[in-house]
Amino acid sequence: MSGIVLVIDDQPEVGQLLSELLAERGRETVLLQDGDRALAWLAEHPDEADLVILDLDLGPGRRDGLSVLPDIKQAFADLPVVILTGKGTVDEAVRAMQLGATDFVAKDTRLGARIALQMDKLERMLSVAHDNRRLRQENRLLKEQAGMAQTMVGAEGGLAQIMAQIRALADIPRPVLILGERGTGKELVAAALHEHSRRKDAPFITVNCAALPEGLAEAELFGAAKGAYTDAKEGRPGKFELADGGSLFLDEVGNMPMALQQKILRVLEYQRFERVGSGVELSVDVRITAATNADLETEMLAGRFRRDLFDRLAFDTIRVPPLRERREDIPKLAKHFIERFRREVAGLKCEGIDDDALALLQKLPLDGNVRELKHLVERAAYRCQTKNIEAKDLQLGPLPGPKPALEGGFQEQVMTFEQDLLRQAMKGRNIKEAAKTLNLGYDQMRRLVKKHAIKTQ
Repeated sequence: MSGIVLVIDDQPEVGQLLSELLAERGRETVLLQDGDRALAWLAEHPDEADLVILDLDLGPGRRDGLSVLPDIKQAFADLPVVILTGKGTVDEAVRAMQLGATDFVAKDTRLGARIALQMDKLERMLSVAHDNRRLRQENRLLKEQAGMAQTMVGAEGGLAQIMAQIRALADIPRPVLILGERGTGKELVAAALHEHSRRKDAPFITVNCAALPEGLAEAELFGAAKGAYTDAKEGRPGKFELADGGSLFLDEVGNMPMALQQKILRVLEYQRFERVGSGVELSVDVRITAATNADLETEMLAGRFRRDLFDRLAFDTIRVPPLRERREDIPKLAKHFIERFRREVAGLKCEGIDDDALALLQKLPLDGNVRELKHLVERAAYRCQTKNIEAKDLQLGPLPGPKPALEGGFQEQVMTFEQDLLRQAMKGRNIKEAAKTLNLGYDQMRRLVKKHAIKTQ
């Protein structure tokens, strides 16, 4: 959804005209007649406005636009403000530009025609503003993650070696490859590398390579020029441009299509690329981190991952250990998740976890690692009706014992195991999703499903 255009004008007919013109372009408008009310609205909705249109003369008894503008720019420095100016107030408009206004439009009997002519310029402004707003939201979330990463639970226990590597690598201007099973917190390691570096005040952008839409992946990463594809009415930046000066985190890099791997390799080498459909080369300064839970050695042998890209990404590697290798961190992690959940959910009775519940958690295989532990603890905290989570609140049932030996010869046992593995992977998933969980290609997974007559969605 596009951001809101906030119109501050004391004349209802002007506000209505602007609202109709913007609505024709699919833009939502909030109309206010008073600068102080507008500032209060912005404070309550800090990330919702893409643009402010501000009249210089807001009527008797109200602050004028020149006194409101500095307050807007002080609180929201990146928020563009277009000034509406009446006849004979060009000097004031110039002053407004000096105070940080982006543009101004003469407010006269031809205002509708003037605004209509300005709409293309406003659309470009809105497109950039919307990208900036999205970037601010992403940065806020990722900086919260980075803040957690600075004090990652286990930094003095099972993650002590990881933290030492993070501090050593933070300011080395080379890519880092982060390896680990699903749910181990690889994204927090990437956030910590950024937060401990000199780039920490610059953007930290993340890309889930497994979720890049097929056919649009290149535009998502490198941006697109106007007219590059259907509905591309304006040029837009990609993730590399948005991360300029900061860090770009390529999550699930093992799932990147081969055709895109070659293009990424070139950007890593030269920090230069072209927007799709542009032909104009752009230059950026971006620190790359990448993560995967795939076995890249196997992927390279199978021809699904380029060895030269691996070599370029792996200036150094950080292996995030699974939770079964750092069980000493489970008590601290459990308490950390309870404290964070209490901040998110008001009225929880639960304040901690008792020793029996902790002992039970430490016996679990926790194949989903930290993510699985977080889910278990939060669910138990929600169910808990006493001060501390007890073993019964975990509702785990009997712990799995050793699996009984399979019957039959070698080939028969392999077939049975293969069937069980495929059925588990297909639960609640389609073939493409299930293939990813087993690190198989789509065609390979489809053949196996057909071979074993596994039901599909």
